[in-house]
Amino acid sequence: MCIVPTCSADSRGFALMELLLAVAILAAGCLLLFSVQATNADRAAEARFQTRAALLARHKLTACRLQPFDQVADEAGDFGPESPDLLWEQGVHELGPEESGLAGSAGWLKLVELRVRPRGGRQPLFTVRTVLMRHPGSEAQETAP
Repeated sequence: MCIVPTCSADSRGFALMELLLAVAILAAGCLLLFSVQATNADRAAEARFQTRAALLARHKLTACRLQPFDQVADEAGDFGPESPDLLWEQGVHELGPEESGLAGSAGWLKLVELRVRPRGGRQPLFTVRTVLMRHPGSEAQETAP
């Protein structure tokens, strides 16, 4: 004799539709979690770039301040082996009395704009600006024989 199991009306189990619904809800939750994680990774990379760019720009501007005033000019380059993936560009513009608002300031002020960007031209871009002033008495030192 063969006994066949029978299903009673109060037996418990999952129907195919219930399982599909559970899998769909789980998949939606995972998708949401992964998208939040990707956004956080992008923000962390941006913060890392801003920090590195600020430190490297500070180093470059310090070197610029140590140069004689008349030698500060437009330049570009990379940061060498310490940060080969970042490039810098320095733009220099002499400020006249009409731009600075200071009478008699012709030849005394330079606006230096330093831009740091990743190699390959990708975004983001970090820019810092500063004004350099010729030191009083530097003309006498530079023109002395």
